[in-house]
Amino acid sequence: MDSDDKAAWRRRHGRHAFIPAGVLIGLGVGILLNYPGPGVLIGLGLGFLASSVGRSEDSGPSEAAPPFGIKGLNLTMLLVGIFIILIGIGLVWTPPMIWPYLVAAFLILLGIGFVVRGFRR
Repeated sequence: MDSDDKAAWRRRHGRHAFIPAGVLIGLGVGILLNYPGPGVLIGLGLGFLASSVGRSEDSGPSEAAPPFGIKGLNLTMLLVGIFIILIGIGLVWTPPMIWPYLVAAFLILLGIGFVVRGFRR
């Protein structure tokens, strides 16, 4: 792989390194605060947010916009990140009775969204 291929690959995929970094940072902070599970979820959500807003450098006019988003912003990852952060915060601050229903409803809607997206292509 020559240097041009490596640079192009990093522009396209480099911003996704925020996801594992967010998980590890969230786990570390969660362990310090005695909430490792919610810490991981909040870190994962922040990683998704950082990945969704990261712009590719030198993106040419032929590069297509991501599905459900505009060029330079992936709306799907943004919404998933926000929802995961809310789950992590909710595990600490709200009663657990409502979360199984909210998580199940979100996963059902996310699955329907993938099916619709699959038929649109």
